[in-house]
Amino acid sequence: MTQFLVTTFCNAAVYALIAVSLNVIYRSSGVLNFGAGHIAAIAGIFYVNQMSPGVVGILVTLAVAACASLVGYAVAVAWGQRRGIDHVSLSLALLGYGLVLDYLAGEIWAKEGFSAGPLIDGSVTVGGTTFSSERILVVVLAAAFIVGTLLFIDRTMAGNAIEATAADPELATLYGVPTGVVALVTWMLAGAALGLAGVLQASIAAVSLTTALPLVILGIAAAVVGGLGSISKAAAGALAVAAVQTAFIQFVSPRYSVSMVFVLLFVVLALRPAGLFANARVAERV
Repeated sequence: MTQFLVTTFCNAAVYALIAVSLNVIYRSSGVLNFGAGHIAAIAGIFYVNQMSPGVVGILVTLAVAACASLVGYAVAVAWGQRRGIDHVSLSLALLGYGLVLDYLAGEIWAKEGFSAGPLIDGSVTVGGTTFSSERILVVVLAAAFIVGTLLFIDRTMAGNAIEATAADPELATLYGVPTGVVALVTWMLAGAALGLAGVLQASIAAVSLTTALPLVILGIAAAVVGGLGSISKAAAGALAVAAVQTAFIQFVSPRYSVSMVFVLLFVVLALRPAGLFANARVAERV
């Protein structure tokens, strides 16, 4: 049981960060970033190959991922919004951007899986099960980022500007909110979340270009199960998705793990379309 819980929380940490990134963008623009998995995977590969394990390496990787996200906004979304292109088309444009990044990364790095060196050494034994201290750190880092994001949105003027822009961009502009700057901050924040997801994925398992699609699928599942548009509930959705996946890997068969996530997603959409943890009458905004 201890191994099950540790694996579940570690996987949930990665999925929650991707779900948070998806939610931040969706709330501000109505667009789903289908290229999120590619940015996360490439960030993890960049961290393993170009950076040394440590705080500096993580911060540089987050900055690179934030810039990649910002470029995606500039080339795939901003121009489309000005021309009135629908959200579905913009979401697919982001997938195209992710595939371009995938191709470029494949020209630079090998397509094999990469694992990062440990950030901390040591191990912990609980209930007869021994696991690395690195796994505890992974959960702590993800939780700290998510809590920090919530506090940033709820307690700062910049966060209030993001909220105002998400609620009504035209009204926010009339009140003097620089919506263009807000969009840049939003996409960079979302990119940083993906960068950390890639770093943590490389730390607990391995990351490669082939993990991009599974990562975005599981991130979207977490966001939808928890409640699309809600950052805190998306994190809870990530825990539910990770628990289902881990349960089938450990107790049934690995081949059914992803299929069962889709079953969970189907059940939630059929019975609770606002999200498993959303209010029955209205989904929470954050």
